[in-house]
Amino acid sequence: MAFRTRAFGLTDVGRARQENEDNFILVPSEGLYVVADGMGGHASGKLASTLAVTFITQFVAVERKRPDFQWPFPIDHSRTNEENLLSAAIKHANERIYIQSCKAREHEGMGTTVVSILDGEASSLTLGHAGDSRIYRFRNNTLAQITVDHSLVNHLLATKKITPAEAENFPNKNVIFRALGLKDYVDVDTQVVPKRDGDLYLLCSDGLTDMVDDWILAEILQTAHADLKTAAQTLIRLANHNGGNDNITVLLLAVDEVTNAEW
Repeated sequence: MAFRTRAFGLTDVGRARQENEDNFILVPSEGLYVVADGMGGHASGKLASTLAVTFITQFVAVERKRPDFQWPFPIDHSRTNEENLLSAAIKHANERIYIQSCKAREHEGMGTTVVSILDGEASSLTLGHAGDSRIYRFRNNTLAQITVDHSLVNHLLATKKITPAEAENFPNKNVIFRALGLKDYVDVDTQVVPKRDGDLYLLCSDGLTDMVDDWILAEILQTAHADLKTAAQTLIRLANHNGGNDNITVLLLAVDEVTNAEW
């Protein structure tokens, strides 16, 4: 069984912000797709997310292909090669952002979330993330969030210190405890998911998910597989219609089964 992936990304400043601190990149030749949501003020947040997508891409597309390449971080033998690659790329970007934040007082404390997909295997995708940006999968008419938010409210929920009802009105919903640039080292969550014909992945910043409920996302994604661009535009339009309180970034990745002749 052979598969092909298609992707489309779009970002929007929203209705409340003056600057877009989100960033995304699509590198089909490397099978790499990344969304980053910067924080730390206009200049710093934008710089952090730009550095994230730049250094992740550079690591995957350039650094790991050098003849003298050596892994900059210990290999986790419980993970696949692709998981180690994506994790190392994100950790490498984290180091560069942290160093930059230490160089200039105006960038102190800057950081960025990251969600990413690496299409490096014939039958599977590798996901990596840090922060509260999300990856959803729409499969068999069902939408599922397949990343875990590294947020304070989610941690309190998981440890049963607050109830789901209390979480709805939690005053610090946007407080996150893991992101790139905050420390000199970051833990990266990775997972490997099998490719299935018709699967659709949504990578997005919280400017979308804070404004649009999951059930509405599912409604839009039902017909998105055939037209990724229109679906991305619709999602951003809905987020803005509902207030557009933050920058909004949407990246859609579709999986198609193909015959050997098509491949």
